[in-house]
Amino acid sequence: MYERKIEPCPDGFVKAGKPVFGTFSGVPERIDIRGVRNPYSAFHFLPPIITNLRIKSRLSYFFNIGEYVGCIEFFDAKLFAFEELSFWEKTSKRRYVYRALMGPRRRFIPHSLRSGFVMNRSSKRYSRISWDKEHRKFSFMFHKVGGKFVPASNAAFISRMESEDVASLTASSPSPTSRRCSLHFMQSMPIHGALSTKEKDAAARLMDDSEGICFFDMTRHYMKFHSSGEYVTGLGEIEGRRVSFRLEVSSQDAVDSYAHNSNVLFAGGRATPLPPVRITHNHGLMKSWNIQDTEGMVDLLFTPSSDNHNLISTLLLKTEYHTIFGSFEGTLVTADGEKLSFKGLEGIAKNYRIRL
Repeated sequence: MYERKIEPCPDGFVKAGKPVFGTFSGVPERIDIRGVRNPYSAFHFLPPIITNLRIKSRLSYFFNIGEYVGCIEFFDAKLFAFEELSFWEKTSKRRYVYRALMGPRRRFIPHSLRSGFVMNRSSKRYSRISWDKEHRKFSFMFHKVGGKFVPASNAAFISRMESEDVASLTASSPSPTSRRCSLHFMQSMPIHGALSTKEKDAAARLMDDSEGICFFDMTRHYMKFHSSGEYVTGLGEIEGRRVSFRLEVSSQDAVDSYAHNSNVLFAGGRATPLPPVRITHNHGLMKSWNIQDTEGMVDLLFTPSSDNHNLISTLLLKTEYHTIFGSFEGTLVTADGEKLSFKGLEGIAKNYRIRL
């Protein structure tokens, strides 16, 4: 069976100008890859203060609670930042989408995992993800005023980090050469809270406080000028246990993806590094996705239900991506050899192409 060594987190992921590669347990103090020497060999004369500008960051928070499944993502490209919140009603498959483009600022997504927050605020919309390691608290909230095509919505979720179901994993990988690197911090947590929506001229639709699960991901990488990829995130309960997983294939993958990748399964408060996978959807994005490995640990079928398609084209950026809600069935195997079989587990798939 596939095994990937898990080591304690180092005190930094760049040492003497070289990336530190590996898979690490625990929560690092910082998610920071600045200072790599000559990450773009064709421009070896550029100082780190310039090459650091090529580091792009993404922060994601996926949730499954009560009647809703969704995610919020922040993309930090230094000169601007982009936020998108998408969530779906499980039964009706109705989609709610809110987007915002933000101007330049010094740093939108912080480096510290000891304490920090990401926030976007305007006169009509507010969203904030915050964490505090000392007080063992992690929270996500948003308030969105309705518009012509989307109703108003509000939510507040909180996680207590002393829960036995909290688990994390950090993966630092070459991407795809050993000169550059990508760094992923991933954490699965139980959540408690509620989400409500309100149509114009209608009563608010309130949800009682509920228990659920979230998957948090903070990623930094030296981005190529053209990047593409797709990943799937599943989260929910299997036989009374909170389970989440992330499986990804991208143009940033290491050449030796068996030694270095960010695929992970969280189950019962434990992290299992998973092998590289193949993701295929030969009949289109809205037909079945097959996700399999060669080690017998991953065998999944993803059935799409609703697609949020977005195209952004500016002078500095061109990106096209799909955020697809659906359900998984199949099997995953933990590091202990336990086989988790399930059907109808909710999740979200992403397919993207970026030119920056």
